[in-house]
Amino acid sequence: MLAGTIVTIGLLLAGFFSYYAYFQITHRILPGVNVGSVDLSGMEPNQAAIELQKTWNLERRLIVTEGVHTWSVPPDKLGLSIDPLATAQDAIAVGHGQSFLEEVSQMVFSLRQGWGVAPRVNFDPVTATEGLEALSGVASLAPRDAGMRLEGAELVAVPGELGYTVNIEESLALLKSDPRGVLIGGQFKLVLKPIPPQIEDVSQAMAAAQQLLDSTANLRLYDPITNEFQDWPVAREDVAGWMVVNSTPDGPQMGVDPNRVQEYLSTVSAALGPQRKLDAGQSAALLAESFSQGGVATLIVRHNPTSYTVQPGDTLLKVGWNVGVPYWMILQANPDLDPDSLYSGQEITIPSKDDLLPLPVVPNKRVVISIGKQRLWIYENGQQIAKHVISTGIDRSPTQPGVFQVQTHELNAYASVWDLYMPHFIGVYEAWPGFMNGIHGLPTLSNGRRLWANILGKPASYGCIILDLQAAESLYNWAENGVVVEIVP
Repeated sequence: MLAGTIVTIGLLLAGFFSYYAYFQITHRILPGVNVGSVDLSGMEPNQAAIELQKTWNLERRLIVTEGVHTWSVPPDKLGLSIDPLATAQDAIAVGHGQSFLEEVSQMVFSLRQGWGVAPRVNFDPVTATEGLEALSGVASLAPRDAGMRLEGAELVAVPGELGYTVNIEESLALLKSDPRGVLIGGQFKLVLKPIPPQIEDVSQAMAAAQQLLDSTANLRLYDPITNEFQDWPVAREDVAGWMVVNSTPDGPQMGVDPNRVQEYLSTVSAALGPQRKLDAGQSAALLAESFSQGGVATLIVRHNPTSYTVQPGDTLLKVGWNVGVPYWMILQANPDLDPDSLYSGQEITIPSKDDLLPLPVVPNKRVVISIGKQRLWIYENGQQIAKHVISTGIDRSPTQPGVFQVQTHELNAYASVWDLYMPHFIGVYEAWPGFMNGIHGLPTLSNGRRLWANILGKPASYGCIILDLQAAESLYNWAENGVVVEIVP
C-alpha cells in the first residue's frame, strides 16, 4: 500500500516537473496568464504581442461621455495604446527567470487562480489633445441667448440657456494622471466648462419690439412695369417671428433676421402669380433694415420671361413693338431663331422686361411719353409736375415703345451717324447693342444749325425723344439714373 502511494506521488511529481520543464525550455507563457480579457496561456512572446496588438490597440473601444451622450472611440484617438512587446515580456516573466521555488510557486498560483498582467500603457499628449478637440466639436452645446416670442397677443421674454464645451486642459490632465486606468476601465468622462449666453437681459430689445408690433406692419410692393403700388399687410405673428435680439456694444438690441424674412417673402412672391416675383434674397435685406428702423419698405416686383405666339404678318420688329422689347433683345433670347422665317403659331421667348431696367428703380419718379400724342409727362410722388410737347422718331426710324429707364447723362452728346449734337442727353434704351436712344434738347448740326425747332409735336427724330432746350435741361437735372421712362404707342 505504502509502496503504491510512493509510486503515485513519484509519478505526479515527475509529471509536474515535466510540465514545468516544458514551459521553461520552450519559453512559453504559463497557463492562466492573461492581460485583461486576453488569455496568453502557452503562447510564445511574439505570438502574445500580436494578439495583444490586435485586441488592445486595434479592436478595443473606449466609451467617452460628457454625462448625457456617449461616443465609442479607438484608444489611440485619445493618445492611449499598449506596448505589446513589453507587455508580452511581462507575461513571459511570470514563472520564468526567478529561483526554482519562486517559479514553481508562480506556476501553481497561475494554474489555480490565473495571473493577471497589467498592460504597459503609452500616452501621447499631442494626439490626446487633437482627439479631445475633435470630441469637443460633437460634445459641446452652444449657449442659447435670451430672446423673445409672441404667445397669443403677448410678447414674452425667453430666458437664455447655459452651454458647455470640453475643457481640453483639464480633460487632458485627467487622462495623463491615469492612462492605464482609463484604458483598462474602457471609459472616460470628459471634463466640461460652462459657456454663459451672451445675451441675458432683453428688456431694452423687448421695448423696441413691442413698439414695432403695436404699429401697423405693411410691405409696399411696387411694379415699375405697370406703375402699380400694392400695400401688403403683414400679420403680427409674422413680424414677431422675424425679430431677434442682437448683441451690440450698446447692449442687446432688437433686430430682424433676414433669413426668416426671406422665407416669408418667398410666400409673398408665390402669391404674385407665375409672371411676377420678388427677389426674396435682395428684398429680405432691404425689408430687414427698414423694419429695424421702424419704416415701411418698398420692394420692387420683378417679371419672368414670357412667350409670344407669332401671328400672320408678324415680323420681329413688329413683335418687339407690340411687346415693348427691342427686337435685338428678342433675337438674343432666341439664338436659334431666323428672323426672316417667322411663321404663324411659332412660339418665341420674350425676355423679362426687367432686362430693360438694369439700374435700381427710383419708385417716386416717372416719365411717360406718348408717341401717338407727341407729349411727355413728368410725375413725382404720383402727381404730374410738368407736361411738354415732343417729337419722336419718324416712320423709318421709330421710337421703341416699352418701359425703360434713365441710364446715362451726357451734357452734349454727339451722334456721328447723323452729325448731330444733342444737348442734355439722357440715355434710355439701346436701339441695338451699343447704340443708345434717349431724350434730349433740340439738336444742332456740326455747322451750328439748330434742327426741328418749328416742328415739335410731330415725329422728326431718328428714334430719340426731342424737347425744347429749356425743358430738356430741366428734365436732365430732375431725372437721375434709375428713373423709369414709359413709352406708349
